[in-house]
Amino acid sequence: MTRVEIRGLKKSFGPVQALKGINLEVESGALVALLGPTGAGKTTLLKCIAGVEEPDAGDILFDGQSVLGTPPWRRDVAMFFQTYALYPHMSVYDNIAYPLKERKWGREDIDKSVKAVAEKLRIAHLLDRKDPSTLSGGEMQRVALARTLVRNPRVFLLDEPISNLDAKLREEMRTEFKRLHRELKQTIIYATPDFLEAFAVAEKVAVIKDGVILQYDTPINLMRRPKNRFVATFIGSPTINIMRGIVRRQAHGWEFSTTSLKIQLGNIGASSKLSDGSEVELAIRPQDIVLEAPKNSNSFKAKILAAERLGYETIVTLSLGDVELKAVSKGMRPYRYGDEVTINIPGDRVILFDVASGEAMY
Repeated sequence: MTRVEIRGLKKSFGPVQALKGINLEVESGALVALLGPTGAGKTTLLKCIAGVEEPDAGDILFDGQSVLGTPPWRRDVAMFFQTYALYPHMSVYDNIAYPLKERKWGREDIDKSVKAVAEKLRIAHLLDRKDPSTLSGGEMQRVALARTLVRNPRVFLLDEPISNLDAKLREEMRTEFKRLHRELKQTIIYATPDFLEAFAVAEKVAVIKDGVILQYDTPINLMRRPKNRFVATFIGSPTINIMRGIVRRQAHGWEFSTTSLKIQLGNIGASSKLSDGSEVELAIRPQDIVLEAPKNSNSFKAKILAAERLGYETIVTLSLGDVELKAVSKGMRPYRYGDEVTINIPGDRVILFDVASGEAMY
């Protein structure tokens, strides 16, 4: 197991700054996800850690020792890309054994390692398959992963490893990665643009955008306490509801208001950056809006605009005057266009953002 530290890492490609001073610490044996949209800098960061790309500034340390200047083959890092790149002229066994043969391992050690990793990935029955092109997508993915795991490197770098699989296989492989991490107890950095994938596999998640890590936190904190508007909107499905309005201090605490509704926020902690009468953005996740709720100070009449029945839940689009919101109700609900429902917006579940900077205000 290896502790990985990234300090002030910068990397440019011509005029494009891919990494803008990245700082990240991955504890020994941890599974951390890099979460961000295409072009955020995830792959560039992984390539710098692997030694495939040389950073312009900053440092990369393994167990406190800098690996800058150390060639890729001496860093003992395994990198798995979304393209499997299996050798078509080799059997499944030989594809997995290839990196060990390149390192001049003995025949018995190779055989033992190949069979052990094949058992872990449940592909032992495929080892004699001569033509990898006859494998299914999920089987190809497991063979390519076995080739990455077989030499037991210090650090695993996985770059969108299941993006090419269908939904059912992606779900299976998320579970598989968690199982493998428990068994291998290795340091793993896993890059993905899918927040569900990141939350399913990782203990901590680094949200990255435009070469900057915006927040490095646990999944629950990213959902409940996002540091800015981008983190809040990038994570969650359906997307978090955001409305603009004014906050004012009242006798009972803070109140948020638009032209069509007022939401009681209660007393907000001393760390709040709110000022009386300021314009803010209020965000609330669709799962936190309560449909057909008992009336209280934060209850409102809403009109149903649309209902998406997904089997395990129903996503409802609501109209409250000039405000349109989405809410989630468990199960299949018989809502129809034009129905009127009472909803509740819990004041303790909202997040407030500064309009100009997008930063969370408490």
